[in-house]
Amino acid sequence: MTQSDDRQKSTPQSAPQSAPPMNLRRQWDALSKKVFWDRTVPVDKWLKGVAAAHRSYLPDSILVMTPAQFIRFYGIQEFKRDWPRLRASLPESALGCAPRFDLAWSQAVGGGWNLAPTPDFYSLPEKRRMFLATVARTPGKSIYEIAKNIGLQYRRAHDHAVRLVGDGKIRSVDTVENGRRKKILYPAYQKPVTV
Repeated sequence: MTQSDDRQKSTPQSAPQSAPPMNLRRQWDALSKKVFWDRTVPVDKWLKGVAAAHRSYLPDSILVMTPAQFIRFYGIQEFKRDWPRLRASLPESALGCAPRFDLAWSQAVGGGWNLAPTPDFYSLPEKRRMFLATVARTPGKSIYEIAKNIGLQYRRAHDHAVRLVGDGKIRSVDTVENGRRKKILYPAYQKPVTV
């Protein structure tokens, strides 16, 4: 190893200088002023207000914040747990922005874009929630395919499908494929693909 090689190794590479990222507090202060019209609301007070579905904190936040900003300060686990309840308490004026948050919730909870945040979602039995999330993530699959995907016996999967169809959470379309009848499942608000 030559002396010039040694110098190259010990000389730090010059990296482009960038401004240090704004700390979280400064980010919240800027966002808070944007949401609450130049008024800084402490993040702890905002968290309590949003969690309680406060008549101004929740709708104002939904109208102005992006889902990423809301989740960053509210917390992903809290958002996954609370969004169905919070959405149900939104006033009419904020419902136009709710679908962006619905998509973020659907992606966080079910891994897809079609899961509707119903207030009773977490009161469903765990396997039924899993079945519903799988139908939402992979619409157009048969009961058998869903059962195989999540490791359920066909009979149990069929029971979940019948119950979820009855509750209006999913729809089934009867088809015949290779001479066999199949029930193809879709989220309740998604139209089936016609072949």
